[in-house]
Amino acid sequence: MAYGRIELSKMIRVNPSVFFVLVYVMASSSCSVNEPTAQQILNTAIQKHGYKSGEALEIEFDFRGRYYNARISDKGDVYKRVSHKNGNEIEDILTSNTYIRRVNQKEVKVKEDSLSNILAGDTRSVVYFALLPYAANRDVISKHLMPSIKIKDESYYKVEVTYGKNGGGKNFENIFVYWINQKTHAIDYLAYSYYINGGGVRFREAYNQREVNGVLFQDYINYTIDSDFPAHELDYAFQTDQLREISRIELENVQVNR
Repeated sequence: MAYGRIELSKMIRVNPSVFFVLVYVMASSSCSVNEPTAQQILNTAIQKHGYKSGEALEIEFDFRGRYYNARISDKGDVYKRVSHKNGNEIEDILTSNTYIRRVNQKEVKVKEDSLSNILAGDTRSVVYFALLPYAANRDVISKHLMPSIKIKDESYYKVEVTYGKNGGGKNFENIFVYWINQKTHAIDYLAYSYYINGGGVRFREAYNQREVNGVLFQDYINYTIDSDFPAHELDYAFQTDQLREISRIELENVQVNR
């Protein structure tokens, strides 16, 4: 027995690196278990912004002179946009698989399929961004947790997602990146790439955060960059002053009916 103990002691003294390798592997495994997944981070952000699974909501707002209405539920969403032109009231009504246009309460047929796709896509895109991150889980092809980063001394989770044909609007090929505050769980920044009209990227910085009947809404400063930059690296471009502001995304007269 003594001989066995002596040999074991010698082995440990001769191979101390084995012990430290095992400790490192165990510690790494523990950290990976504790690291939240992209799905968990998105779920927390959705809850932070006031959206609850299974709850039906009606949300109304004005954006750039047009009225929008979104009725959302697990049974399906219905989006409506109302605008006025030449004394006519024009309604674009959209579900997951139908698009209807009405002029002065009468349904009209849009002559070209390409035009109806544009009108439906425009309506869906405005509602999608207004209600972020409500639809961040819908029709998602992949969710990827990227390395965390600090912006303005705040720590952020960085989640990249790609969508199917419904979730991404008319430009479903887009790549979206969300920077989610590790303390507040709100989406403070987002970016996306697009592939129409020559392609490009956008980066948005949230401001004017306010709660309306339990739902968190934000306006955004909309930035772009002239050089070739992938969406997931726009946080670096933002912090090194390489972006230029091109517009403001501002919602007005927001109402929430639960």
